[in-house]
Amino acid sequence: MPTLFLRPLRQCAQALMAIDSPRQIAAAATLGMAVGLLPKSNLIAIGLGCLLLGLRVNRPAGLAALGVFAWLGPRWDAFADRAGRLVLGWPPAREFFTWLYERPLGPLLGFSNTVCLGQLLIGLYLAYPTYAATYALAARFQPPLRAWLTRRRALRWLYGAEVGAQWGIDS
Repeated sequence: MPTLFLRPLRQCAQALMAIDSPRQIAAAATLGMAVGLLPKSNLIAIGLGCLLLGLRVNRPAGLAALGVFAWLGPRWDAFADRAGRLVLGWPPAREFFTWLYERPLGPLLGFSNTVCLGQLLIGLYLAYPTYAATYALAARFQPPLRAWLTRRRALRWLYGAEVGAQWGIDS
């Protein structure tokens, strides 16, 4: 039972103590941002989520970014709807989106949804700034934070609880 309550604390500590490079943390945050912005009922969000969980990136950082941007995404729906309408109504692109919708998996991609297309455009627009900002933050703060956390007794206790949980010891 205690492992159920300690698991989020352990995962947070593992994210802060990870040996992952700042690039892996930044890539995870960027993927999490893209998944968080998109409506979750389409193949694009599912594919990006599989990339987040399947690539060698810092999953806790990606899931944290997913949570933050899933909370922010609906607040941008009106803007995303207008952007999606502009792109779907653009005459040179109309034929492509019609062709794409007529493909077998076309409707499941979500490109016919103006909000989904608009959120995808917002995600593409924010991808580089998110990557650059997260990379800079991770490169600056991860080493001193890791050094500070290794000196804390509570963190060593959490790691001991992690080893105990892996061995099947539930206290």
